[in-house]
Amino acid sequence: MTDGSDRSPAPRRRRLGTSSLVVAAFVGPGTVLTCASAGVKFDYSLGWVLAFSAVAVFVLQSFTAASGILARQGLGDALRDLARTPLVRGLVFSLVVLGLWIGCAAFETGNLLGAGAGLDVAFGWGREIPLVLCAATAALLLLLDLKGITRVLAGMVALMSILFVSSAMMAGIDLGALFSGLLIPRVPDGSILTVIALLGTTVVTYNLFLHASAAKSYWSEDSAGTGWKAELAGMAIFIPLGGVVSLAILATGAALSPEEAPNTIAGFAVLLEPAAGTASRFLFAAGLLAAGLTSAVTAPLAAAAGITELFAWERSRYPWRFRGIWLSVIATGLLFGLTDVSPLKLIVAAQAANGILLPLIAGVVVFVAFRQSNARLPRWYLGLGVLIVAVCAGLGVRTLLWVWGQLGL
Repeated sequence: MTDGSDRSPAPRRRRLGTSSLVVAAFVGPGTVLTCASAGVKFDYSLGWVLAFSAVAVFVLQSFTAASGILARQGLGDALRDLARTPLVRGLVFSLVVLGLWIGCAAFETGNLLGAGAGLDVAFGWGREIPLVLCAATAALLLLLDLKGITRVLAGMVALMSILFVSSAMMAGIDLGALFSGLLIPRVPDGSILTVIALLGTTVVTYNLFLHASAAKSYWSEDSAGTGWKAELAGMAIFIPLGGVVSLAILATGAALSPEEAPNTIAGFAVLLEPAAGTASRFLFAAGLLAAGLTSAVTAPLAAAAGITELFAWERSRYPWRFRGIWLSVIATGLLFGLTDVSPLKLIVAAQAANGILLPLIAGVVVFVAFRQSNARLPRWYLGLGVLIVAVCAGLGVRTLLWVWGQLGL
């Protein structure tokens, strides 16, 4: 694809790999609301949960990178190979389609509403125009190739970090309390559900499909070992950056009193103005827009990548199947956002599938990474993987309990 004259700049452009997609996916409007609410209710005391979550994501996503780069398999590919009998294959395929497409479509509503809320807070445009603009922007970005998408999202993640950190600094950060919350694990009374929510909003099922597929495609022309090391180097930059963003949002929430806690994401930006000035409101709103847009791109991309791999639809041979999937996710999210119809039933169904999928997919990721023969992974790393799978199992059980409660059983 390149001649000798442009070999030198290529590694510099590609060094960071696809890890920006991971952060773009987990730092969305849901993360903003969860982290800000945690700060309002429990001050800085749950900062350690965000630090642990960042480590858990790094370990787990390193296994997805190994699956994509070392084993040359996306998770859809791996599941199709492992599910050999018709019964098992039918069950696995149903769970993946339910958990991925319906889940991503339902959560796309929140992504678009969150991004639109950022525009509304900044410019007072209402809801409909920002929703349509954000959906159109996400669709246009998805028309880029994978390298183009990763570069755009890398820039947006960097911008998002600047915006949220600036907003937190204007609101005022208690550095002593911040470091205490990071270094001393505490679970204040009434915070256990918030702890689980903070973990759950960071360790995301569709991120596993997205990262493995993207890493496989991104490093297809490189040696497996070189690509995996370069991907890990990018992860070492972007995933801690995502943790900093989440922590900055928590710190911003800590600047507000519990009596002021709003029920909407946009409400945080509005309440920041009397607490920290007009600029902080606009910085938070811009950060919210960036968080919503990045997730509005990655959710449809994950659904399209996972489902096309599962059914062995090669993207080069069936490009409109791939595009049709991500376009349907955006269109469904936009429809729910514009019509005021609650996607709760879809979310309940998707969460039920994800409650089962998360530990299953995490286990498959670790299995595939250690089964491949391109690089030998140390045993202690397998132990870390098993530990993270156990955490995912706990999150899956909690998700199923939430579904049980929603169904009134």
